[in-house]
Amino acid sequence: MNLRDQLLKAGIVSKKSADAAGRDARKEQNVQHGNQEAKRVLERREAAAREADRVAKEAERLARRKDAEELARRETVLWQGRQILQSNRVRYRAGPQRFYHRSPDGKEAWKLYLPERLAEDLRRGQLAIAWIDGGTEPEIVIVDRDAAGRVAEIRPELVLFWNRGPADPDPAEQLYA
Repeated sequence: MNLRDQLLKAGIVSKKSADAAGRDARKEQNVQHGNQEAKRVLERREAAAREADRVAKEAERLARRKDAEELARRETVLWQGRQILQSNRVRYRAGPQRFYHRSPDGKEAWKLYLPERLAEDLRRGQLAIAWIDGGTEPEIVIVDRDAAGRVAEIRPELVLFWNRGPADPDPAEQLYA
């Protein structure tokens, strides 16, 4: 026998007040149970927010790492292109032959005064004209076919002129029709 039944039997409380006390107790229990459910929902939401924050931070860290790796790769490619051109440049003195090529920005035609032999090698594709970037003014260099091929693979914008087809005829040797 529980306390309610004992109090009813002893006549200390009436049936009506015992039922009201029971209803109040159930309401209190429901409120507490509801609060516990609300706490669980709140805890789940907070856990989900923490997990989403952790995932976002991890994604940001990976993106920063990927950006740093890409920057390092680009810097390496820039350095490699310059290094190939500087180490394979052909040294020459100005000569009587004018040779036109495009400018690094592609908007103008620039000319070089070359010895006859270098101009012929450029026409035949044995040599190429490239530019070394990184300074205030672009440095125009002449490199051999192999160096031009290696640079064209990693940084094709550095090669300004390279005849890969059949040799162009010498304009001085062409007949005028």
